Amino acid sequence: MKISVLGAGAYGIALANTFCFNDNKVVIWTKFQNEYNGLLKHRENIDTLPGVKLDEKIEISMNMQTAILDAKVVVLAVPMLAVRSISRELSRYITDEQIICIVSKGIEQNTNLFMDEVVKDEIETSKVCMLSGPSFAKELASGNEIGLVIASKDVESQMTLKIALENENISVKITNDIKGVQVAASAKNVFAILMGIINQCNKSESTKAALLANLSNDLRIMIAILGGRSDTIFSYAGIGDFLLTCMSEKSRNFAFGKCIGEGLNIDEALEKLGTSTVEGLYTLDSLYKLLKEKEVEIGSINLLYDIVYKGEKVEKVLKRTSRR
Repeated sequence: MKISVLGAGAYGIALANTFCFNDNKVVIWTKFQNEYNGLLKHRENIDTLPGVKLDEKIEISMNMQTAILDAKVVVLAVPMLAVRSISRELSRYITDEQIICIVSKGIEQNTNLFMDEVVKDEIETSKVCMLSGPSFAKELASGNEIGLVIASKDVESQMTLKIALENENISVKITNDIKGVQVAASAKNVFAILMGIINQCNKSESTKAALLANLSNDLRIMIAILGGRSDTIFSYAGIGDFLLTCMSEKSRNFAFGKCIGEGLNIDEALEKLGTSTVEGLYTLDSLYKLLKEKEVEIGSINLLYDIVYKGEKVEKVLKRTSRR
């Protein structure tokens, strides 16, 4: 089948190669001329995923209309902040029969909508899937054993995507708890910032383990409160992705947290990292406000918000978290 991947960043390239490995016809689209030129010249994105070559069979395009023409699945692999604008453009070309697979994670600022809600706000469709699970782009592209979850209310869409994606190295589970998967996928980026802060403070492994236990319980509570099933915490998309993102320095959100732990403010941290793509930063703001709207108090979210957005001292937060 034909798969169109919108977004030629690290995860977009990793997914494109994976779909191609499974004998699908793959087109990858980018809106950026310099990214397009680099992919044509080097067959890789030397800025976001150096060393990983795009399969020679994959077509590269800057024309969205032709890129998605006759595609069975259209994958949204763009930063969270771009999901609405890309969905709006996509709405001009996509048909009712095409499946939309979202890999972007987070909660839209100002609207507090999850990614499937943003897409459906721009495109009238029921064929929407969320793809999530513990999978760094480099490791996915390298053929490591990976566990992923496809969440959707549409069973046919789930099975189509599962067939396109699953192979001897990739195990795919399915669920209809699309809200629970999205809450988990969004919140783990937020919690990774806090774990990055803790790491920078040179706390013991025991302290980190205690905090992880508290955070996993907060995640379970938030999944249920925000409309998901609490048992989703035990899936690849739950505890699997949570542990990977919160314990690895490969995570941008973890790295951002380390910068905050050094005493940098938001702008200084983003400048040091050389990127604005830190989904957990923006999701923290949205999640904090969403929970306030629902009159729900989640201690870890409040504490992290105080550090990142209000400039509260890290050590003060550590004392408060240790007593929970």
